[in-house]
Amino acid sequence: MMKAVIFDMDGVIVDSEAQWKAVEAEFFRETVPGWKDADNDRITGLGVEDLHRFLVKEFDLTMGKVEFLAHCDVSARKVYRDRVDCSEGFLDLARHLKHRGIRTAIASSSPERWIKIVVERFELSPLLDTIVSADDVGGKTKPLPDIYLEAAARLNMPPGECLAIEDSSIGLLSAKRAGMKVAAFRTAHNEGQDMSTADFELGSFAGLDYDRLVSHLRR
Repeated sequence: MMKAVIFDMDGVIVDSEAQWKAVEAEFFRETVPGWKDADNDRITGLGVEDLHRFLVKEFDLTMGKVEFLAHCDVSARKVYRDRVDCSEGFLDLARHLKHRGIRTAIASSSPERWIKIVVERFELSPLLDTIVSADDVGGKTKPLPDIYLEAAARLNMPPGECLAIEDSSIGLLSAKRAGMKVAAFRTAHNEGQDMSTADFELGSFAGLDYDRLVSHLRR
């Protein structure tokens, strides 16, 4: 029985993936040798420190980690404070789950300081039982299972009774490795992600409630 729902943040709770692409497009083209817009699909779901390591290894990025992280912090403030919106229907679903007694969490590879901007801006604290960030697991970010395992532990729930909602193949793999059921959240911005191992797909939160979520798992 599903007793908890754990949401990824970027591309799930908020429509940030497209916003990140827009904000970072010029920076990547100018700074990352050989970068093409199509490469965005390769980095969706990576934590920011993992992203830096990936760019150094795959594209010979010469910018140091400290400078890169500082740049990303500036971009994050633009994205989360000014540009993103909550995904349609998310707030209604979160309120409904809270009313039904279903435990909820955010499990994100983003730094805690970025998640905090979203939580405060959209007043999510009353709707969530816990929040797990990259900072809470010593940087052991997705696709490792640590973020999801920590979320389940904080919720006092067996992973098998948790449903994770993810928009990237990296995040899906993380939740699967943790032993959870996973819903792939499909949008126009993640069509290049292989989500074939998800238990089911969602195209929107609009009109969703607990019973409809559970019905997908019974099919």
